[in-house]
Amino acid sequence: ALDTALGPQAGKEGSEHALFHALLPNITEGDILLADRYYCSYVMIALLRARGADVVFQQYQRRHTDFRKGQQLDTLDHIVVWSKPVQKPDWLSREDFDALPETMPLREAHIGSKVLVSTLTSPAQVSAQGLKALYAQRWNAELDLRNIKTTLGLD
Repeated sequence: ALDTALGPQAGKEGSEHALFHALLPNITEGDILLADRYYCSYVMIALLRARGADVVFQQYQRRHTDFRKGQQLDTLDHIVVWSKPVQKPDWLSREDFDALPETMPLREAHIGSKVLVSTLTSPAQVSAQGLKALYAQRWNAELDLRNIKTTLGLD
C-alpha cells in the first residue's frame, strides 16, 4: 500500500469515490490501476487518464457490452468509444467535470466470466490474456490487504 485516504463513515466526502479522488495526486504517468467494477466509470477512468495512468477494471454489471460494435480486435475483444455522462457526480467539482474529454476510446474484452475494461487498447502492447493476468494481480493484492488487516487486528 503506497497511500491511504480516510474519511467519515457516511455523508459528504465519505464515499469510496471521494476518498479515491483525494489520492489522485499520487498517481503518476505510467501507473496501471487494477480495480473492481465499483471504479469502472467514465469519470474515474478519464481522471486517471488525465494523470497518464492506464486502467484494467472489471466492467460494471449494469453496463451492457455489444461486441458487434466498435473496432474488432478479436472474438469478444474490441475498442469502443465511451461518452462523457450528462450528470456530474456529487463528489467531483464542476470545474474538474467540465475538463473531462467528451469521448474516450476503451477496450472491452470478455475474459472468462468477466468483461474487462482497459485503456490499454493495443493488442500488440497487451493481449486479452495479458489483461486477464493483470486483473488477476488485483485479487492477490486484495488477499494481501486482508491478511495485513487480520494480522493487525483491524478486520
